[in-house]
Amino acid sequence: MILDTVDEKLIALLRENAKLSYKILGEKVHMTGQAVGLRVKRLEDEGIIKRYTIDTSTKEMGTMIAYVTLTMKTQEHQKVKAFVMQHPEILEASRISGEGCYFLKCEFKNHEALNLFCDGVLQFANYRVNIATDRIK
Repeated sequence: MILDTVDEKLIALLRENAKLSYKILGEKVHMTGQAVGLRVKRLEDEGIIKRYTIDTSTKEMGTMIAYVTLTMKTQEHQKVKAFVMQHPEILEASRISGEGCYFLKCEFKNHEALNLFCDGVLQFANYRVNIATDRIK
């Protein structure tokens, strides 16, 4: 599917605030709310827009963000996928090239929860953890 400038603008606006109404989105892209609704539905149906989410403040919630790089011990990549699906603390997961095999963005309540998570990872991969100390953007 080829995106036009209106699609790109709608995606950018929804990334900033996914709660904007179709009417407000339409005003920003000079279309009716109904036309915007149809475009957004098409973007969802085509898999361009996969999900809507919220962005919370880890400081106010008392949690921490950890970026975990996994390096596989074996070729059993299905174990990683199963592990990812079973752990809600994993916010994002990507298979990567370069240093490591997978990159995970995780949110933990405390260091104990992080340690338990890392113990579980060791059954199939080695890991490197980086803790976010401040959010810039």
